Amino acid sequence: MRARARRMLLDLDEAALLELAHLYCVWRVTRGATHTLNNALTALAGLIEAPGDETLVDVELERCARAARGLTAHHALRFGREEDAELTGLVRRTAALLGDSLGSRYALEVEIPADFFYLEADPARVELLLLVLGYRLVDLSARGGRLRLGVAEGEKPASACVELELLAGDLPEAAAESLFDPAAASGAGAALALEAAGVIAAGCEVSLAARRLPGGLRVRALFPCAEA
Repeated sequence: MRARARRMLLDLDEAALLELAHLYCVWRVTRGATHTLNNALTALAGLIEAPGDETLVDVELERCARAARGLTAHHALRFGREEDAELTGLVRRTAALLGDSLGSRYALEVEIPADFFYLEADPARVELLLLVLGYRLVDLSARGGRLRLGVAEGEKPASACVELELLAGDLPEAAAESLFDPAAASGAGAALALEAAGVIAAGCEVSLAARRLPGGLRVRALFPCAEA
């Protein structure tokens, strides 16, 4: 990322930074929804030419509808809501957005426990943080792979952990060291989103860590839970 663009980002106040990062994520979801719509139209055109395979059309149209609903819901996010954030529900919504916007190159797995974890945090900020981390991870791989999202009780008292794990064969060697660095992002939008993720993590007292796995990379976000 160029130094001048970096300085411009640092001049933004927090509200502007979060809103621009939000728009970046809306763009990512929109791009995925457009790709899904194209698949649905392709399937429909094939059915018209050779009728009989209605299942494929139904699948693609349902994916398109889910992507459109996800886009509408995410576009309507508003920061600053005075309510506790329920972490498992936010991870479930993040997984739905990722699943319908990443395309067929990525297999998505979600492990959500029956337990509820409540955070003293703005739900819109937490959702934006998780979405940015998910997009940052998948951007590291050109060939695609398996993306796993999981929620568990944290190792610290009154804490909860979200894990995002990408298994892919073409990850850069220094992926873990540069994962949270906006200067290492592929473009201005991604860099801005990472800046916003850092602001959110600091404001919500979230501890972020990344480490290499055999054939993959794992990100852990440790959240302090709300007092009972």
